[in-house]
Amino acid sequence: MIMALISASLSSKPRYDLSGGSYLVFLLIGMTFYPSGAVNAEEKMISKTVTPTVINVISIGGTGLAIFSLSPTDFPAGSFGVPKQLLGIDWSTTSYPENIKESVELCYSRPYNTAQRTCVPIWPGSSGTSADFNDQPFGQGAGLTIKHHVLGGGARLGYPAGSDTVTVRYRD
Repeated sequence: MIMALISASLSSKPRYDLSGGSYLVFLLIGMTFYPSGAVNAEEKMISKTVTPTVINVISIGGTGLAIFSLSPTDFPAGSFGVPKQLLGIDWSTTSYPENIKESVELCYSRPYNTAQRTCVPIWPGSSGTSADFNDQPFGQGAGLTIKHHVLGGGARLGYPAGSDTVTVRYRD
């Protein structure tokens, strides 16, 4: 029956009478080939944990780094070259409890461009979410660094109490 209706609709004379069963067939065919326009891009995440470096504290202070590089193996296979949008960075920091006056920064570098780094202040021994870099290009080769700055005084060597963690949320 369906083939007969389709065959009849393709005859040389246009058929505009869409009453009865033929209307349903045209509706189903139209719905099958009509693009919905809705894009269902799911949120993806990459999580990394690093123990920051030991700080050699000199008279003016020092800096400990936790460096997070996003390599091609961190992304799904076949996604190289696919544009990605950064949705936010969740972070959790440790602290250097034996040192004084610690300040912390979360820094982002664009893919394969460590020379241009943008940093925002965050807090030691805490966690949060940053949307400060969402307007930046994002993808394989991007980098994150958590910088722990301490002032001179206190312990001569600064040891982190734990690890720093970042979770990058993005979509293709």
